[in-house]
Amino acid sequence: MKKKDEREYAFDVAISLCKEDVDFASKLVKALNPNLKVFFYADRQQELVSKSGPTVFAKTFKEDSRVVVILSRKEWSKSVYTQIEQNAIVDRTTKDGHDFLMVIPMVPRETPPWYPETYIYVSVERFPVDEIARFIEFKVSEEGGNVKPLTIEERKRIFLGKMEEKKKLVAMQGDKEAIETAQKELAVFKEYFNQRIKMLQEDSFDRWSAGTFMSHTDRAYFSIGDYQVGCNIMLPDRMRERIVTTQDFRIHLKFSKIFGNGQSEKILEEEHRLFHYNPPLNGWSVPYLHEQYTDKEVAVLFRNRDNSQRYDLVKPMATSELIDEWFHKLLEKATAEIGRYI
Repeated sequence: MKKKDEREYAFDVAISLCKEDVDFASKLVKALNPNLKVFFYADRQQELVSKSGPTVFAKTFKEDSRVVVILSRKEWSKSVYTQIEQNAIVDRTTKDGHDFLMVIPMVPRETPPWYPETYIYVSVERFPVDEIARFIEFKVSEEGGNVKPLTIEERKRIFLGKMEEKKKLVAMQGDKEAIETAQKELAVFKEYFNQRIKMLQEDSFDRWSAGTFMSHTDRAYFSIGDYQVGCNIMLPDRMRERIVTTQDFRIHLKFSKIFGNGQSEKILEEEHRLFHYNPPLNGWSVPYLHEQYTDKEVAVLFRNRDNSQRYDLVKPMATSELIDEWFHKLLEKATAEIGRYI
C-alpha cells in the first residue's frame, strides 16, 4: 500500500455544503487553482443523474478526495445527502484522523459537534474568498497533493473573471434587493446590540448605565464602570434624500473611557463601517483605499451616493461577530482591575 502522501485520489478537493451556501461555494471553486480536481455537486449534476447519488457521494468523501472542505452551519447534515456525506467523513476520521478536513463555518461558531475544538477552522468573516482558496491549496499540498503553478493564459483568464465579478458586485449595491437586505440587517443589528446590553445588565459586577436602540433612535451605548461602548447609526435625511445604495447604511462604533460621571470621554478606539451586500456573506465592512485611484479602477470600487468618494470594502464582519468584538473590548477593560485578584 502506498504511503498516505503518495496515494492517488480522484479529487484534490471535495466540498460538502447546504443549499444555502451554493453561491459561496461557487465563488470559492472559481477562486481555486484551476489545475485542482474539485468535487462540487452543483457542477456535476448531469453526471450524478445517471449514477446512484448516495453511493457516489459516500465514496467521494470517504475515499476519493485528498482534502474535504465542509461549509458548516447547524443545518448541515440535516438533508439526505449531507447526512450521507457526514457519515462517510466521520467513518474516514476513524482511520485517517482529522487532518484531511477543513471546516469553514458559514455562521459564526456553527461547527459539527464531533469536530475537535482544538482544530483550527477558517472564518468567512475575517478572510475573503481568495485567501480561503489559498488556505485550501496549502492544505492540498500539505496532504501530499501537487498544486501546479498557473500558466500565463490561466492567470489572465482568472484576472479578467475576477474583474467582471467585482464590477457586478459594485453595481449590485444599488439593487432593490440589496437595499431591502441592508434595511433588514440594520434591524437585526439594533436588536442584537440591545440583547448584549440586556445580558450584561443582569448580575452586573460594577455600576453600569445604558441607552438602547429604540424604533425612533439611532444611538445606543453601554457603560461598565469607567468604560463605554457606543454605536451611532447614520442614514441620510429620509425626508429629503432617497436611499440609493447600501453605502447609505453606515455605523460608527467607539470604545471610550468616561470621566466625571459621564461629563467627558476619551475615545480609545473607533471605526466606521458600511453595509456590504455580498450574498451570502452580507455584513459590515471598512472603507479603504490603497492610494488615489485612476480612471480604470473606478468600475471596481464602491462609491457613496454623490460619487464624491470611491473605496474598496475590507474586513467584512457579520452583525453578531462585530458587536461581540466591541463588547469584548468593554469587558476586557472593565474587568482588568478586579481580574488581577480572581
